[in-house]
Amino acid sequence: MNKILTSVLMSSVMLAASSVHAEVIRIAHDNQADTPLHKALVKFKEDLEAEEVDLGVEIYEGGQLGGVAEVTDMVQNNNMQMTAAASVLLAPYIPEFNVLDLFFLFDDEEHAHRVLDSEDGGEALLDAMTSRGLHGLGFGEVGFRHITSNLGPIDSEEALGNVRLRSANNPMQIAAWEAVGATPIPLAWGEIYTSLQQNLINSQESAAFSVKSQRFYEVQSHMTMSGHIYTNFVWFMNAEFYEGLTEEQQQAVEVAADQAIAYQRELAMEANNQVIGELEELGVEVSEMPDSLKEVMAERMNGAVREKLRDRTGPELFEQMVDAVERLR
Repeated sequence: MNKILTSVLMSSVMLAASSVHAEVIRIAHDNQADTPLHKALVKFKEDLEAEEVDLGVEIYEGGQLGGVAEVTDMVQNNNMQMTAAASVLLAPYIPEFNVLDLFFLFDDEEHAHRVLDSEDGGEALLDAMTSRGLHGLGFGEVGFRHITSNLGPIDSEEALGNVRLRSANNPMQIAAWEAVGATPIPLAWGEIYTSLQQNLINSQESAAFSVKSQRFYEVQSHMTMSGHIYTNFVWFMNAEFYEGLTEEQQQAVEVAADQAIAYQRELAMEANNQVIGELEELGVEVSEMPDSLKEVMAERMNGAVREKLRDRTGPELFEQMVDAVERLR
């Protein structure tokens, strides 16, 4: 039934597309209309259509055409022409993205931007999409993940050893947290709140805005700004569709995407900074994790996963990316 409904909806999408433009880029994604990603995609649409290169844009937000897996499949088959998704969710399709799952990879947002915008860093990862029928446009931003808990600041190895936190049911993630003495407990995302209420876990890790949106502040007293993982959005298109555009249209797409991604990064940083202040007003104590503890965690967590991530990424590209990270610090 779901496949039938999706097929009917897809047919409606095709009929609804504007006939004013010779080509229409149909974009689907699973973020809501008030998020930085959707606002940036609207900017992409407005900027591209203003160029008068005979390209129109239709945006279908909020997961109305499916989640990341479904929409990625649509883009690969050119039923949708474009989307954006976190690299961690794309890694099953594009294993080269596994390198971005290294812990404490980036020092801050600016460092991440320098690496992801560099020819031997992010651009090399985007090039790996071509063999999967996709054309990478760039990396937007979600932000850094941090640890919330009821234990006070996570500022020492001893404190970290008392952490029981939710983990995805992912062997590498579990091994990484165990390597620093924490106790990871595999749970679905939707089970975190009640598990914190029942003290099955005493901590969780997520982006700051998720602490607010999921109301974790009601069951967590502290947030330690660990920044242990940086989450991005990969913007990409169907490669065959892109190659079928004129050179002028391709240039317009690239420029509009670059401008929209820069805008989305600004919005994401503003939103994350704002929500930290809001969490403090709601009674959450916020503290920075000491650099010395970050160094210990980086060494041990990456020691537990590095070789597997290297194998999945491909040794040459993995080392190239790591070199870019160090060179651009």
